[in-house]
Amino acid sequence: MKSGVKDTSFFLVALFLDLIALVLAFSLAYWLRFSEILMPLSSGYMSYRYFMFISSQFIVIWVLVGYFAGAYATKRIYPVSEQFYDVFRNTLISIVIALAMSFFYSPFSYSRMALIFAFFLIHLFVSAEKIAFRALKTYLFGKGKLLSRILIIGENPILEKTINVIRKDEELGLEIIEVIENIGTDAGNDFHQKLTEISRKVKANSIEFVVMAFPFERHREIKEVLLQCRDLHVNFLFVPDLFEIMISRVNALDLNGMPLFVLRQAPLDGWYGFVKRILDIGFSSFFLAVSLPLFIIIPIAIKIDSKGGVFYFQKRVGKNEKTFRIIKFRSMLQNAEAKTGPVWANGKSDNRVTHIGRVLRATHFDEIPQLFNVFKNDMSLVGPRPERPCFVDELKGKVEGYVLRNAVKPGLTGVAQLEHRPDTTIDDVKIKLRYDRYYMENASFKLDFILIIRTILTFLKRRV
Repeated sequence: MKSGVKDTSFFLVALFLDLIALVLAFSLAYWLRFSEILMPLSSGYMSYRYFMFISSQFIVIWVLVGYFAGAYATKRIYPVSEQFYDVFRNTLISIVIALAMSFFYSPFSYSRMALIFAFFLIHLFVSAEKIAFRALKTYLFGKGKLLSRILIIGENPILEKTINVIRKDEELGLEIIEVIENIGTDAGNDFHQKLTEISRKVKANSIEFVVMAFPFERHREIKEVLLQCRDLHVNFLFVPDLFEIMISRVNALDLNGMPLFVLRQAPLDGWYGFVKRILDIGFSSFFLAVSLPLFIIIPIAIKIDSKGGVFYFQKRVGKNEKTFRIIKFRSMLQNAEAKTGPVWANGKSDNRVTHIGRVLRATHFDEIPQLFNVFKNDMSLVGPRPERPCFVDELKGKVEGYVLRNAVKPGLTGVAQLEHRPDTTIDDVKIKLRYDRYYMENASFKLDFILIIRTILTFLKRRV
């Protein structure tokens, strides 16, 4: 299938499924509100036809918000967590507009309770529909159908990581047709000779994406690729180093006619920090309430498995290097560090971990009590992982810029926790520091939402 036909088909199917899900959500909202099963009618009855006529205007707003935000862009590589965020954003904006119209435009009468029902039902129906649509596309991609053909150009280690990610994730629907690698030991201008053939290869193989996995200092090669493909209908994907993404986040400042560029600071204070704190309190309270049964089951299991307390308290470094006591369910033998002293976790080979402790660590249930730390304002739901004071003192002298991660509150989850394994070497610390700094430079409600969804999805995948 040609690229244009495939893109149009994906767009129309996505739009059609969204419309069906939205109509079903509003229909069920109508039934819940006016059937008198949940609540008696305190005001006049509204006919289903009129209700759906008014709702259709909200549905149009919902679709338009998504369209102009790029939710229907068929060339977009779309993580499922970001898709959930788009559903939340579209629904929230549409409902706010609907409520505003019902207040200020008198002929626009509507049941506000039905809107509240619709708010939750839209999330349920649309999210389920999008998961089903993604599953269908993944199935077709797995059968080798409707794949987007790509050509990858770059050099290691970025090139190898890019190839591994693409080959591992069938949901992306990408088929690697050819890889052109820049090897430093290549004699002469072999690599640049290969670049001159890109235009021909793109045409001959119907390439849809050209992926460039170069360090930014290879600007000559990047420019050459862009020039070779300037007249072709091909999409470009760049895979730069994480630090290069960070330093591109700059703000322009005019100082009496003198242009200055200011590296954006961590936006974790001010109004964002205030609202983030409110959300931390709300979500930590909710998750604590949901996990209440585990606070009965897990302590019993810990007591049966080994001697010692149920909870484990340990000093950690928080914002501005202030220490606090983190609380977790005990997963090791009592006084496990009496002989070894403070050491990094040693994974499955650590014989200090109890039997129930291995289960708790595998499920991350040992970290549930940290929600109390979030509630107390020691931590946030999203942020860098809190480290122990002894390790912080050591790493500040070994890893340049390590102290910067303590400029914000640590978190239960974050970019570094999701993207890289627990620290076992200095190299792990350096890699995770880059991820932490990326979060600090790009922190937003959208990023927080996506990271929380990714954490939940990762947890669920491990349970399957």
